[in-house]
Amino acid sequence: MNYVLWALLAMGCYSFAFLFMKIALQDLPTFTVMPIAVGTLAVGATTVAALFGEWSIPSAASRSVGFAFAAGICLAGAVVGYFRALSTGPVSTVVPIFGMFLVGGALLGVVILGEGVTARKALGIAFGAVAVVLIAT
Repeated sequence: MNYVLWALLAMGCYSFAFLFMKIALQDLPTFTVMPIAVGTLAVGATTVAALFGEWSIPSAASRSVGFAFAAGICLAGAVVGYFRALSTGPVSTVVPIFGMFLVGGALLGVVILGEGVTARKALGIAFGAVAVVLIAT
């Protein structure tokens, strides 16, 4: 499956994940829903990795393993923050603010990873930021 199809799958799944999380959080505490959802994510992701033959056990000394752990720490912060925000705030405000990670990620890709930027891409990033502000306020 190419990256566009994977991205579309992710977009669709994230859209429903927000809905299901908000519904679950209406009756259950944040720190009950979060481990259930994240545990399901861990099992599902491991299963997909095994099915697609991309699972391997890397050397613990690998530089990439350090970055994988750093990513995990950032994901943990994102998940905790997102669940707490969603448990107390409206989906229509929390999700767009959370969605600013798209703008942040695109900017980090350009600034840190040296990915190319065109006028069209810069305009898209700017419009994305403006859209989030308009939706969330």
